[in-house]
Amino acid sequence: MILVPTDGSPCARKAEEFALREAGELGAGVVFLHVIYSPSTLVPAPDLSEDEDEVLQEALARAKAAGVFARPLLVKGVHPIEAIATESEAGYDRIIMGRQGGGMLRRLLLGSTTSGVIQLSRVPVLVVPC
Repeated sequence: MILVPTDGSPCARKAEEFALREAGELGAGVVFLHVIYSPSTLVPAPDLSEDEDEVLQEALARAKAAGVFARPLLVKGVHPIEAIATESEAGYDRIIMGRQGGGMLRRLLLGSTTSGVIQLSRVPVLVVPC
């Protein structure tokens, strides 16, 4: 099983596409993980249910079109690095994620999610350039 963190950014979508190709070749499934987190009132976190989360629904539609089993996972209120690292301990073969995402303001406030995941993950992290 492949863990694919996504935020709906163009870079995350490239990672999704790469992960779907890998999953198809390996006969593996994917879990699309979307984290909703706001460290301050400057970047409000939307209040969405899993069914309403467009980022996950679009990723699932792409997986279905590619013939790859996929399931969504929505995490709220936990820093993305922590959420991804914690979820990666659930028996995944690898994590595939984009090099950057979320926009300049989020990068300034949160730091590099990809770098943090690489530091904390106990499974291989494949980083897709954007």
